[in-house]
Order: sequence, then C-alpha cells, then structure tokens
Amino acid sequence: MKLSTRSLAILKNFSLINQSIVIKPGNKLETISNVKDSFAKAEIEESFPTTVAIYDLNEFLGVVGLFESPDFEFGDRSVTITEGKTKQSYYYADASVITTPPEKGVNLPSVEVNATLSKEQLGKLIRSASVNKASDLTFTNGNVQVHDKTVPTSNRFEITEVATTGNYELSLKVDKLKMVADDYEIAICAKGLAHFKGTQGVEYFIALQPNGHYSS
Repeated sequence: MKLSTRSLAILKNFSLINQSIVIKPGNKLETISNVKDSFAKAEIEESFPTTVAIYDLNEFLGVVGLFESPDFEFGDRSVTITEGKTKQSYYYADASVITTPPEKGVNLPSVEVNATLSKEQLGKLIRSASVNKASDLTFTNGNVQVHDKTVPTSNRFEITEVATTGNYELSLKVDKLKMVADDYEIAICAKGLAHFKGTQGVEYFIALQPNGHYSS
C-alpha cells in the first residue's frame, strides 16, 4: 500500500501532540498527549492491516522521506518500505509504552459555546500570540483574544463576533493549538473541554484551563 501526502501530513501534525503513536487496524488515526490534555483524530483513505506502534514519529517520517513514492508492507513486527531497488525495514515499538487514547474516544459532555475561526483568523491569533508573548487564548462573550491571563495589563489581540454571546470566559493554552491549518467549527463545554472540527476531516479536543466561568 501507499500512504498519501495527506496521511503523512496528518502524522507529521500529530507528532506535535505526541512523538509516539499506535495506529490500530483500519482507516483512523488517533493521538493523545502524554498528559492527556490534547486529543486528535482523523479518517484517512488508507486502511492499515495491523497494529503499528511507532515510538518516534519524526524519525519514521524522516525514513519515509528517503523515498519519492514508496510502497509500504505492514507486517506483524515491522514495516518494509520499498521503491525500485531500494528497501528499508522499520521495526515497531512496544505499544504498551505509548500513551494511547481511551477506547471509546473523547466526546463533549455538553456544549455551552459555539464559535468559528477561519484558517486566516486562527493563523493571525497564533502569530499575534507570538508577537505579544501571550500564553492564553480566551473565548469571552462572543469574542476571542490572546493575552496573558496572569497579567491584567498584558498586551492582547482580539477578534470580535466569532462565538455565541453570553457571560463567559473560557481559556486554553496557546501552545495547545498545534493544528492543521484549516477553517474550524468550535464547540466548547464549560466543564473543561473544547472541540475543534476542521473542513479537512481532522478534529482536536483540547482541555480548558481551570478558573474559567460561564453563566447562561
């Protein structure tokens, strides 16, 4: 089988969340951070025939990068990558040492706030956070801003009218926004979790910071 450019790009993105991954048989990729505050999933066009545990995704992708358009044969203990007269064997890791998502996945228990961010808006928020040395992204009363929650007078960058209005202030860490560049529909559970669903079929669940508030 071959792995599409999209599938390899998703694996590269998921390596930002966790350097390791366990791919189960089928056409779904899932990962979760070691501290279990970020979860991502995507469906791909390929279907893996067996469980594949990779300890260092960047190393694996570097090996794949040695080839132009290779074929992959996923065996019980290793994958064989071939192209023409060249061949690479890459052995799997022990899946038990890798942090994996829960069997039932991750879901929001409820949704209190809905929002939308275009690819351009999300990119601008991330860039402005870097420029302003802002650590937090906060949805508040219909708007979204990046700032430092611990400093009341910190510089802040804001985009207005991107979320449902109300009385709330719900934040997540900017460094958790390790996402594929895309337009996102966002659903936020005030109990502590945000769901980002992109148009390219990649979804992310990110834990909110404590001490947020919401009232209907």
